[in-house]
This record gives sequence, structure tokens and C-alpha cells, in this order.
Amino acid sequence: MWLPNLPRLAFLLSLFLSIALVYASEKEMEPIENERNASYWMEQAQRQLAERLERSREAGGGDTRVAKNVIMLLGDGLSITTLTAARILKGQHAGRSGEECQLAVEQFPYSGLSKTYCTDSQTADSACAATACLTGVKTNYGSIGQSAQGAKVESIVHWAQEAGKATGIVTTTRLTDASPAAAYAHVKRRSQELDIGRQLIEDAPGRYLDVILGGGLGKFASERTDGRDLLKQWHAANPDGCFARTLGGLRDCGATNGSLLGLFSDSHMAYHLAASKDQPRLCDMTEAAIKRLEQQPNGYFVFIEGGRIDHGHHETRAGYALDEMLELDAAIETAVRLTNARDTLIVVTADHSHTLSMAGYANRGTAILGLDPSQRDLDGIPYSTLNYAIGKWQSLNKAGKRENPAPHLSRTSFTPSYIHAKGVHSGEDVAVFALGPQAHLFSGVMEQNLLPHLMAYAACLGQGTTICQQNS
Repeated sequence: MWLPNLPRLAFLLSLFLSIALVYASEKEMEPIENERNASYWMEQAQRQLAERLERSREAGGGDTRVAKNVIMLLGDGLSITTLTAARILKGQHAGRSGEECQLAVEQFPYSGLSKTYCTDSQTADSACAATACLTGVKTNYGSIGQSAQGAKVESIVHWAQEAGKATGIVTTTRLTDASPAAAYAHVKRRSQELDIGRQLIEDAPGRYLDVILGGGLGKFASERTDGRDLLKQWHAANPDGCFARTLGGLRDCGATNGSLLGLFSDSHMAYHLAASKDQPRLCDMTEAAIKRLEQQPNGYFVFIEGGRIDHGHHETRAGYALDEMLELDAAIETAVRLTNARDTLIVVTADHSHTLSMAGYANRGTAILGLDPSQRDLDGIPYSTLNYAIGKWQSLNKAGKRENPAPHLSRTSFTPSYIHAKGVHSGEDVAVFALGPQAHLFSGVMEQNLLPHLMAYAACLGQGTTICQQNS
């Protein structure tokens, strides 16, 4: 009986598989190359919008309302675990067990999930993710306001201004940081913050913003090396405008009708837990922005970011991150209170996730920033309810063995982690919540770059399909 030459057969099989894999790789690279073009993402989003509209019609959807106003609130690094843990912390602050508490977004009638990957990265940074959220185009890691090919792409802020609406940005980070920058800037690298600051004051759509509130004074004056004083330029362009440096100054600006600029720190605004009474909270800035923008009869678009959730996670200090989420929660409550769901679309989401986990079988009511001593590892050592996959502190003793973290846990302490490294993002989907006209379109799983197309549809902005076209 003939038997095959096994070594030769193995070699031929290996060669065949290698060729097949190369061919498959080349085939897989084709759409990735297409993704470098802005048109790929714009066309994809419009197709996905059309599919959602068709499903809505088949289900008997009859929402014909147009969103006069659009408020987009973004929690930077707001993972689903962060939502759950912040809910519990909110309830525990009120003296309850915590698990039964509700965040403001839990009152919203529609929710979904957003896929956050970038054109060249499985896990997003804030630059590429915010570009997707605000321009409708996915791009490379670290890039802002441009396609992966390097072509300039306009944001929904620009679309709103073209439609005659008032516009604003609010953040607890530097105004030149990645997420707010995606509303107005176009740079290859997010680190180009001095140029981002220049674009905010000198170029459209930044120079036409009616409200600009956040941190980062240094990028507009003291840190500049080009001789520009961007604050003087803003005052010259907005002679009736009001400039605020403190909470009191922000409140005083309420008596004026011009544009509003607030710079409340040299860099990022302080964490709420560490802030002075002179620093406005995110809910204070949200209220000031809405009250200023609602004076515009044609409506408005405003981007509001709770940016320091992300920073707390990067430091692997869950207490800071959760408190910043509760600050965003208060801002959402403020936005709902000051607006009417009949004519205002409110969308809440995140740009990317983080590696925070909530594990074990802790008893009901266990302090979310602490531990249940009955929950132990195989060596009998208790572990905290919240942990990071990657972070700075492993709760090890001098011999390198894990020890009980309880004596070291507080609302500002490091949270234990598994792998010793700087805190990093994670790549899983993030939540989307919507309330108001066309909010039903924000349910299910969606590409992150679909979000501005859905908002534009509801508010009749941009060059794509809109509810105004459907109603005519």
C-alpha cells in the first residue's frame, strides 16, 4: 500500500496555508485601505441611517419632531463598569445600599452601544474617538478633525453654524485637549495643542463659537511661543463678550448677552474632589452654556464633556473617576431640567472605555470603593470589589505577595490592579443614551461615527438625509 511522504506533505500543506493566509490578508486589507477616505465613513453612516429609518417605519415609528436644540454630553473614559459603580456610589452617598439607585441617564427612554475602534487601532484614544463622535468619520489614533488620509473633515459644530444655530463647547479638561478639539480643530497629532488653541480663536468654526468654557489658559497666553495673545484676540473679536476666570465671574456673565469665554485653570480643571469653591462645577458651566445659547431663536448645538473621568482612570484612582462621573450626572440632570424633550435632543455617550472591573460576590451595600472581607483569593487574602486590569498599585507586600488592600483604600487612593503599568484604555463598546426628538434611532449597536449623522438627521444639519426632508 502506498503511503505519502509525510514530511513533504507537511511542507506542502504549510506552503498552501501560507499562500492562503497572504491572499486572505490582502483581501482583508482592501476595506482597511478604503477606510482611509472620509467618504467611506460618510457613505457607510448614511446607509446605516437609512437602515434604521426603514426599521423604524416597519415598526410603525411616527416621530416627526425636529430637534431645535442638540446637547451632546460625553464622559471621557466612561466605561459601563464606571456607570454601574458610580450609580452605587451615588446611592451610598445618599445613605442607601446603592445598587438600587439611578443615574440621570437611566431615565432616558433609549439606549444602545457604540463600537469605538479607530482606523489603525483596536482600542481608541480620545482623539480618534471624538473625531468619530463629532465629524462622522473614523480616523487614526491620535488624529483630530481629519481622515486617516489626512484630509480635513468638518464637525457637527460647523454643520450647526451653517444652519444658523448657536454653538458651544464645555469641558473640565483643557479646551485644547483631544475631545473638545475635535469640535473645531484639524491636526495630525493631538499633542499640537498650541496650534489647536490658535485654531479655536482664529479659524472657523472655533472663532464663531458662542460659548467656550473649560481649562487650559496657558495654551492661549503664557505657554505660547509665537507672540500671539489669543485672549486679546478673542476680546477684540468679541467686544460685547464676557470673560470669566472663576465661578463668581461666570455668574456675573449671566447679565450680559454677548459671547462667553471661561478659562478656569492654567491646565485641566481640578478634580471636583480637590477643587476650590471658586472653580465652577460641570453643572454650573452646563447651566451657563444652555442659558446663553437658548437666547438664539434658531436653536443650538452644544458639546459638554466630563473629561476628568478618564484622568482618574489613567491614575487608577477609581474614587476620582467615579466622583467625576457623578459630576457628569449632575450636568445631565441640569440639561434635562433646563430643556424640553419636545424640541431638544440630548445624547450621552463615551469616547472609549477603561479596564476597571467589578468582581466577586460582595454583599449588598458593600462600600463600592472598599471590599467585602468574605471575598478572598485562593490564599485567603481579601480583594477589593473594584480592580483594574492594568495599573500602578498591585497591593503587594515587601516579599512580592499580595496583601489585604483594605487599610489603604479611600476615595482618593490607588485602586488595586493586576498588571503593573500605567493605566490604559480598553476596547469594548460604550453606552449611548438618548432623549428627545428622534431618540429612538440611537438604540441597538452602532458604529461610533454614526452618532453625529443621527444628531444631524434629527436637527436638519449637514449634507446627509434629515427629518426635514422626510417631513416635506
